[in-house]
Amino acid sequence: MTGPVLLAALTATGVLLLAWQRRRVLRWAVALRRRQAGRVVYHDGDGLPSPTGARQTILTRTTVIKLQASRVAVIESEKTHRAAAIAADSEWFDVAAITGGDPAQGRIEFQRIDNAVPLWSWLVGRGATDSRVMAERVGQALAEIHQRLRIPLDVGESLGGPWRPEPGDVSGFSMNQDHEVALHGDFNAWNLLVTDEGAGLVIVDWAGSDLCSPWLVRGPWVFDAAWLIVTLFRSRLGPVERIGQAEAFAESFLAAYAKGRRLPEAPLVCRDYLRHLMPVWRRPEIRGRLDQWLRPKLDVERLATFAGVRGVVRDVA
Repeated sequence: MTGPVLLAALTATGVLLLAWQRRRVLRWAVALRRRQAGRVVYHDGDGLPSPTGARQTILTRTTVIKLQASRVAVIESEKTHRAAAIAADSEWFDVAAITGGDPAQGRIEFQRIDNAVPLWSWLVGRGATDSRVMAERVGQALAEIHQRLRIPLDVGESLGGPWRPEPGDVSGFSMNQDHEVALHGDFNAWNLLVTDEGAGLVIVDWAGSDLCSPWLVRGPWVFDAAWLIVTLFRSRLGPVERIGQAEAFAESFLAAYAKGRRLPEAPLVCRDYLRHLMPVWRRPEIRGRLDQWLRPKLDVERLATFAGVRGVVRDVA
C-alpha cells in the first residue's frame, strides 16, 4: 500500500470511528429511517428466557406501545402513575405520560419523547463538566424517587437473591427503614433519557429488569444505584465507544444521592455492594455474550477497579 493510499485509509478510519463514537451520524440515520417507516418494533430481553414471556416495544411517530404480561404491565402502570405525580412536583426529572392502553390486557401506551437520547449515548465523548452536572441531577432524581415513591404492599414483590444484601454484607450497615424503598427496578443508562441538550431528564420503563425480576417493586435502595453504575461501565467494540467519565460520573451521582437522602454512608455502601456482587456481574447474561458483538459489554475489570476489588475476579457460569 502506497503512502497516499495508506494515509487516506487511516484518515477515513479515524473519521468513521469519531462519527461512531459521537453517534450523531448514526442517530440521525436511525431517526430518518424511523420517520420514513413510522413504526419500529423492538423485542426486549436480549433473547433471554423470561418468566413473563416476550416483551415488545412498538414505536410510532407519537406513541411508545409496550406489550407484555398483564401482571408486569399492571405493576409498570402503577409505578409510572405514582412516579409521574412525584415528577410533576420535582425539578429533577420527568416521566413519559401514559396515554392509553389496558394494563390488565398487557398493553400500555406512552407519550413518545421527541429528541431524547439515552443517558449512555449522551455521555459517550461528553466533557467532565457536563457529566458532573448530569450526574448530580440523576442522583437527586433517584433520591427523590426513593424518598417519596410509595407502592401498596400487595403489588409486586421484593428484591431477592443474589441481589439482596444480607445484614453485615455491606460495610456493616443493616438494611433498615432508610435503606428499604420502592425501587425503579431497571434504573439503567438506557432508561434515563436526556432531553433539551442536557437540560431535561426523563425516566422510563418502570418494570423490573428480567435479569432480576420484572415484578420487582421494593428492596434496598443500593440496588437501583448499583444497577445504573454497572451500565456506565459498558462499552461497545472495546475502547471505541465507551463512557470515559464513568468513574467521575458514578462518584458525583453517589454524592448527590447521599445528599438528597441524607445518607452519608451511601457511596461506601454502594461500593461494598458492587464488590460483594462482583461474581454476579461477571456472569455472561450480565457481562454480555460474545455472539451479541454490537451490544455494549460490561468491562468487569474496570468496574472492579472502581469498586476497589483486589485480586482476580472469577467467572461464574
